[in-house]
Amino acid sequence: MKKTLLIGLIALGATTAAEAGGLLNTTNLHALYLRSLSRNATLSIDGAYYNPAGLVFAKDGWRFSINSQTIFQERNIDANFKPFAFSTGSADKTFKGKATAPIFPTAMLAYKQGDWAFSAVAGIFGGGGKASFANGLPQFEGAVAMIPATTRAIKDQVTPLMGGLSNLPTTVSLPIQKAVGALTGVNRYGVNSQLDGLQYNIGLQLGATYKINDHFSAYLGGRLLYAYNSYEGHIGGIQVNNAADGTMAPAPIYFGAIDKGITALKSQLGSLPEQVRPQIQAAFASEKVQSLLAVPGKMAQATTDKQIEVKQTGWGFAPIVGVNFKYDKLNLAARYEFRTSIDVKNDTKVNTSGLAQFDDNVKNPNDLPAVLAVGASYQFLPSLTASVSYNHFFEKSARMVGDKQKTLDHNTNEYMLGLEWKALKWLDVSGGVQLTDKGVTDAYQSDLHFDMGSTSYGLGVGIHLNDAMMLNLGYMITDYKTHTKVNPNFQSNALTGKGVEGTEIFKRKNQVFAIGIDYTL
Repeated sequence: MKKTLLIGLIALGATTAAEAGGLLNTTNLHALYLRSLSRNATLSIDGAYYNPAGLVFAKDGWRFSINSQTIFQERNIDANFKPFAFSTGSADKTFKGKATAPIFPTAMLAYKQGDWAFSAVAGIFGGGGKASFANGLPQFEGAVAMIPATTRAIKDQVTPLMGGLSNLPTTVSLPIQKAVGALTGVNRYGVNSQLDGLQYNIGLQLGATYKINDHFSAYLGGRLLYAYNSYEGHIGGIQVNNAADGTMAPAPIYFGAIDKGITALKSQLGSLPEQVRPQIQAAFASEKVQSLLAVPGKMAQATTDKQIEVKQTGWGFAPIVGVNFKYDKLNLAARYEFRTSIDVKNDTKVNTSGLAQFDDNVKNPNDLPAVLAVGASYQFLPSLTASVSYNHFFEKSARMVGDKQKTLDHNTNEYMLGLEWKALKWLDVSGGVQLTDKGVTDAYQSDLHFDMGSTSYGLGVGIHLNDAMMLNLGYMITDYKTHTKVNPNFQSNALTGKGVEGTEIFKRKNQVFAIGIDYTL
């Protein structure tokens, strides 16, 4: 059970509600992004993030933008594991998780004068939102479900041996029968588990753009990031049925009582009649019997409540470079963000999990991967512009907790297409599509952090409130692929040490709403 909690809490470090981007980066930083999805060659104010090298091709003066998004995400797992039947009567069970970010703010500004432009972006560049799993997860419950699975296996082993008790004194046979009956009669369980994770990579990006000639420009900047993670979780309230009356009892107390009875029985062996004492003592000393007798004590210890409450903080910095080429109605752009190296330090209030990596003051890697972003736009008509974009996230080179980057098959690639139509003097309409290919594998996927390739659709409008101010409204929905993981070692049999197979089907749903105001001074 300790290993199960470890898997979940490690994965929780990468569980957030923010959607667009790779496995760790966040790129949905402006309502214009949700409106058309393809923004890497933009010359608008959102270029402060997506294409800072293009800011010098605007008019002289100040431009400001404030945006916020509301993100809703569901993460469901359809699990099949035979021991689940000890709780619900069925091996199939669906576990639901939700991740939300009611407010996801971003602020951008740019000042252009002559051949120079200066820009700033403040926002959440990684993570964002709170992920909650209120009703447990397959691997968490699977560990508990193995309790009655183990007791039933013990029953199969000891039943053939029970006939020999008739030859023993009742002072020995009756306590053995009572202990064995209490242990092997367990065939139901209950558990209460909860996990909440909050992760933000809050940053400030500053930079300068220089117009080399009428067509070329270049950008140099950097981003300072503050990583803040907060995790709270527990696995507790584990119960099993009392074999005597069928009522549910706290597992640590129930198994602890059985263990005490076995300890008391062992102390009585020395007072047995001389004619049976050697045989009984030899039987109790056998490796197989000792292994079985140790089970109640181990279960009493394993079923105690496990809790974690930790906050992590750290700082990182990454240089950013960009170039832009503009010729008539064509615009080409590229941006490269270097890897942000971050180590977060634990501030631990509670850690009864027994896991050293969550102890106070321990540091863990929390990198934000490097990004290569390129884009092209072309104005086919005075009222119609089309654009394409491509993002490559270098996740295999970023340090993750547990070296999860080593389990990836390849880095994430994003392909985007967008259209912008000036429908009326006061109204812009846009839409786009994004294809995301992620290199996740069975080894990478876990209950608390799973991701899949997807197709996203965005649309929205821009309303010109006056010559200086525009209101942007955007919406994005993401259609994910499913990922089926058949794990031969979903749980481990405590008696044999062999793996017990389980199957999980990972599913996700995502919707994002955005509103923003752009102002030109």
